[in-house]
Amino acid sequence: MTRLNLGCGTNKLPGWVNIDSVEGFNPDLVHDLANPLPYGDLSVDELLAEDLLEHFDKYQRYFFCLEITRVLKIGGKITVQVPNFKKFVWQFLRMKFDDFVDNLFGETMLASKVYCGHFGNHKWGYSPESLAKFMDQFGIAAKKIEKREFNIRYTGEKVRHVTFDDLKGLSVYSYGNDHGIGEATIPLSLIREKIEEYKKRIS
Repeated sequence: MTRLNLGCGTNKLPGWVNIDSVEGFNPDLVHDLANPLPYGDLSVDELLAEDLLEHFDKYQRYFFCLEITRVLKIGGKITVQVPNFKKFVWQFLRMKFDDFVDNLFGETMLASKVYCGHFGNHKWGYSPESLAKFMDQFGIAAKKIEKREFNIRYTGEKVRHVTFDDLKGLSVYSYGNDHGIGEATIPLSLIREKIEEYKKRIS
């Protein structure tokens, strides 16, 4: 069994390949999950991504999920845990503004000792419904969705293999552009092109 614990942080599991981009966590594999995984197509039995997906922005999350589901076998299991954004919004009514913002968009210094860089900030929010709909695009069928305090825990099974070519025509809606300047929808092919251009500029 090949099981990958993605973005493991301090939660390293026996029997899993614990992967993180931060060397300070001493993972089994130091790897930036914004880049391709060193595993072949359909080669992994199980994936765990706890408190990780929300750290990818609106556009990068598509390519992250394409990559991790690429390596998952048909019938393979994936567990994703993200904050329940609806719960967070209600917290605004009972917290000070600065505390709410810190709780929602921090923390980059995990366990008060390890700096996580750009993976430390929340960049997107999910509800149980939006998470299930999002994962379905990558050939993942929901098997169980639980609400745990301020988290959503989603368990799914890969039922079909989805590649970039299958999704390159997918249009991603932008409320900001629709009500400002720009196009209301952007095809995934153009999004990938612009992200790659950005990566080259900053490398």
